[in-house]
Amino acid sequence: MNALKIITVVLLVAAIAAAAVLIGIDYSEAEQTQPLDIDEAMFAESYPDYKNDVYLDKGDDPDLNELGLFWCREVSPGVVEMVPADTEEGAGIVDTSKPTVINVHGMMNDGHYRIEDYVFNTEIGSSEEFGYSEEEVPYDTLQTLWMWLDRGWNVGVYNWHRFTSEGMNFAIIEAKVWSTDGSGNTRWCSSDGEYHDNPIEYSVAELFVGDYLRAVDLLPDDFGKEEIRFTAHSMGGELISASSFLLYQIASGSSPQISADKLPVRMTMDDTFFGATAEYGGEVVGATETGLNVRWSGKPVPGGRPGRAVIEALKYLAANGVVIDYYTYSGSFLNLFITAGDRQDLLDSTVYILANPQYNNPDYGNYSFLTDGHVALRKYSQCSICREYPGGEMTDAEKVAYADALPTEEMRSLIGKAFQMTGGSSTMTTADDVFVERTRDEIMQAASLG
Repeated sequence: MNALKIITVVLLVAAIAAAAVLIGIDYSEAEQTQPLDIDEAMFAESYPDYKNDVYLDKGDDPDLNELGLFWCREVSPGVVEMVPADTEEGAGIVDTSKPTVINVHGMMNDGHYRIEDYVFNTEIGSSEEFGYSEEEVPYDTLQTLWMWLDRGWNVGVYNWHRFTSEGMNFAIIEAKVWSTDGSGNTRWCSSDGEYHDNPIEYSVAELFVGDYLRAVDLLPDDFGKEEIRFTAHSMGGELISASSFLLYQIASGSSPQISADKLPVRMTMDDTFFGATAEYGGEVVGATETGLNVRWSGKPVPGGRPGRAVIEALKYLAANGVVIDYYTYSGSFLNLFITAGDRQDLLDSTVYILANPQYNNPDYGNYSFLTDGHVALRKYSQCSICREYPGGEMTDAEKVAYADALPTEEMRSLIGKAFQMTGGSSTMTTADDVFVERTRDEIMQAASLG
């Protein structure tokens, strides 16, 4: 993508985001369901042996060895360390009597020299807000990953930061998720800022699948008897959509590569990237890589754009029983770039939640709804696990306020519904949140810019 196109897209992003502020608003069977309207490009006649053949040859390279799937364990209150999931040491961390969550980060401009650490902006929130003592759990080192450990979950992390370090070239990153024939192929950036082209013959989604299968293979057979959940932020939402689609595909057929009980039953998507394409004034505008093929099928990407492939994957996963909760906010250009047709399918397949974090509380210092809301939304969603869900009689809007702490089967009952936060937006905790249910027409109208 040249500089002029980048500038054009950035200006469009700013215009759309500004307009948004004014608007203000136990799958366990091996047999898979394929909805009749899923694009055939998503499906391959055969798939690689992902566990044995699909991997990144890391050697002794310290940069490459930062990538892949890791399990987390506590170092000190509030702090975790990551242990490679394809090792006996990593496998030993997992307790199969507990539920499991795997987190995937989004685009990282600084990914060639920094691993996502999942810490908070210290000007937003406090340890006390989540029920911890500042002396025992210092807020400046508190990681959302640790909160899930503390609540009794196995916690995994998928690191792909060196693939996402592409400056403002987000189109290059999303192409890597699905394909190997984009302008950036599947290159990665080392700590010295140098790009390494064509390191692998598979897409990044396929790397995730290979890493996941090898990690699961090291675990006891009863892994999966408790819930498996994937959570992702921004561009990571594209990755878990593609990877989960593949996992469900290779769990079916006469020679499954993974048993159905090892599949994710829920996906929490925090301000997902659906491509930089939107309808504006009757025109489709934006920027995306063109001429891509889905790597595993060899067929053109649905609709000619990876963003549509995400929607196709979500439709397929929803039809196969995966519970998908999608969080965004009214100032999110990622949400406003979604075309009308894509949004209709998204509303059908998910619980659609406008959380609208606006941390302009004087206690929090400087915060911008437009520039900080995107990352703050991930932290808002992940830290919600600290709440205890009491059950009993609640309205749908009251249930949604529990966010990640809402049990999956309760969230399942809300699929196809949309909600918007009307109270509690100035605090990170979800304890004071108030939501109202919105109609599909209200959501569509609020997102329409032309």
